[in-house]
Amino acid sequence: MTGLRALEAVLRTGSLSAAARELCVTPAAISHRLRDLEARCGAPLVYRSGNRFEATETGRAISAALGDAFQRIRLADELLQDGHSGELRITASYSFAVLWLMPRIPMLERVFPETDLVINPTHDPLGLAPADVTIVHAAHRPEGPGWSLLFNDRCAAVARPEHPFFTSAETDMQKVLDSRLLHISHHQGRDWGEYSWRDWAAQLGLNWSETKKKGPSVSAEHLAAEMLPTSDLFALISVVNASDLLAANRLRVVAGSEVATGCSYWIGSRYATGPRATRAKRFIDRMIESLKA
Repeated sequence: MTGLRALEAVLRTGSLSAAARELCVTPAAISHRLRDLEARCGAPLVYRSGNRFEATETGRAISAALGDAFQRIRLADELLQDGHSGELRITASYSFAVLWLMPRIPMLERVFPETDLVINPTHDPLGLAPADVTIVHAAHRPEGPGWSLLFNDRCAAVARPEHPFFTSAETDMQKVLDSRLLHISHHQGRDWGEYSWRDWAAQLGLNWSETKKKGPSVSAEHLAAEMLPTSDLFALISVVNASDLLAANRLRVVAGSEVATGCSYWIGSRYATGPRATRAKRFIDRMIESLKA
């Protein structure tokens, strides 16, 4: 059973480290359990394909036989342990959590006074142990039921309001591209929300040179937002994520620079029934309502 549980977690998350985090063991322990299971089976069950682990033919057959058995066990166990708990665990894409969600915690606590909100920002919301509510930045609706569109992402070139670019009525986007650029890369690719200056230049029909890739780089939008007020850099940041900073005049959008990134933010809960499902639905409805306002 221990080996089967490890196999299910690896195939669902695609990663030894993600499975290890979920099962509260080390990646080496997950690897040992898989080897023990393969020794008992007499055939390999998984193989590495790029950055993910996939099932072999035998692994797929075992996975199909398991079905959602472990998911049902997890849900039943959680209902037994804390069905009456007021805790709501929220796993969210990092910069959305830091820039948009965290500043609204006091408001959310007033709306949900009986609920203890636990926020977990991460670059890989689907790779962590399942939460009550998950917020994902992705090009496509995540697999499985229970997902709702939170908002379609749009980004813009932003800088500090005192940036020399803003001292005139300049609107030439090529001049932005030829300025000092701050790059944001979390190394998960376009499908998971990564959007580059090269992508931006292509959408606006600007001239791009690989030499423009030189310059400072950070792994998340919220880190870029912290750097911009003390530099003459431009960065591409979600206008929703940065909405509080823009309203407070800590950052400024270059007029005409806003574009659709091709990605969206999705929100969902793994619960369909029970007290956690009720709390999660109330929270999700409030989030959707807030972002429509």
